[in-house]
Amino acid sequence: MAQDLSPDVPLHFSRFQPLYKLAHLPPTPVETLEKSYDIAREEGIRFVYIGNVPGHPGNNTYCPTCGEPIIVRRGFAVLEYHLRGGICEFCGESIPGVWWNEEPEGQPVEIPQGPADN
Repeated sequence: MAQDLSPDVPLHFSRFQPLYKLAHLPPTPVETLEKSYDIAREEGIRFVYIGNVPGHPGNNTYCPTCGEPIIVRRGFAVLEYHLRGGICEFCGESIPGVWWNEEPEGQPVEIPQGPADN
């Protein structure tokens, strides 16, 4: 997988939530998302995410060198930001992407999430 794309291309596994005309279907099991996350990481993808699972550590961005959480999220809110000019504050690794030059201003804005059933 990583040989076909850059290992720095973000890969998101988002949980299906049964709503509206698909309310009769079950949600994606969190274990399925976690297994997909683990496989992608083993294959060399450096920025893998689990979405639509409020509070899951897979929502965060981790430095691929030191493993520290460099962007901590809850829903769409950024709670912690440990990049300075695209550089990990913990180890100095350059993180590919387009980033704020300084810490984001203001308070995190919470966007309501659906039920967190597993």
